[in-house]
Amino acid sequence: MTKILITSRSFGQKDKTPLELLQSKGYDITWNESGKPLAASDLIQKLEGCAGVIAGLDFFTAEVFENVNDLKVVARYGVGFDRVDLEAAKKNGVIVTNTPTANSDSVADLAVGLMLATARHLVEAHRQTMDGGWPKLFGVSLFQKTVGLVGLGRIGVRVAQRVKGFDCRVLVYDPFIDTETASLYGCHKIETLEMLLAESDFVSLHSPASPATNHLINRQTLALMKPTAILVNTARGELINEADLFDALKNGIIGGAGLDAHAQEPPQVAQYCDVPNLTITPHSGAYTTEALYNMAMDSTEDLIAVLEGRQPLHRIA
Repeated sequence: MTKILITSRSFGQKDKTPLELLQSKGYDITWNESGKPLAASDLIQKLEGCAGVIAGLDFFTAEVFENVNDLKVVARYGVGFDRVDLEAAKKNGVIVTNTPTANSDSVADLAVGLMLATARHLVEAHRQTMDGGWPKLFGVSLFQKTVGLVGLGRIGVRVAQRVKGFDCRVLVYDPFIDTETASLYGCHKIETLEMLLAESDFVSLHSPASPATNHLINRQTLALMKPTAILVNTARGELINEADLFDALKNGIIGGAGLDAHAQEPPQVAQYCDVPNLTITPHSGAYTTEALYNMAMDSTEDLIAVLEGRQPLHRIA
């Protein structure tokens, strides 16, 4: 019996169809019961005898691929693959797939939601009202503001479409697109990150994690932003130096931040104490019924395709 591992914590929670499809193939299914992404050493142990894995945000290092002999496919349950060593996978004959379109709309919805929640102090207003207060917390409007997008991939494009409904001017910094591509989506391409940060009222991050983007937002770049500006991150925690961000919020360098992605997940809650106008969510951009179903089905179908000797639809390595 073919053995597979499912590490994602949300797989099959809302809709059992993908799980039933795997069961119909007669696979022996094992699960990640730790409640968190697996480190390399834990993966090596869990993957013993497994031909495939439907992977969450686990760390598939070269060490993993060099120490598992039966693995044929890593089907990422999500878009990002920065935690998968693609070269090591290829070297060891392991196919890697992802689900590039499955959660784009859900993440874009949350990005705009974090803009609004932070701009209008919704979390603090809720807390004070529930405590018996009746606060008057003055915020800023998203309407007709300048929104800067760092990255214009599938999610960035969808955020641009949404904020256009607020009559926003949309700037884009993305070294991999040209002016014409930006214009197709009603955006203005900006040549440098520094220019985008200086001009934007809201900045939303949509870049992958890589050595080039690590701590893209730091003390120096935060200092370029408007004191009323709001920063949103629904991409990867590695994009922001969080210590620098929290200092900037405490000292009024920027106006607020909404974070769905964190440098450490789950984060240490103590670090958020005394940080003003910070909205945080638990990396839940993909947590809608529609997105979870799409990710589960796409990753399941690609895993099955590989194990049955067919080409997967969303192969990345």
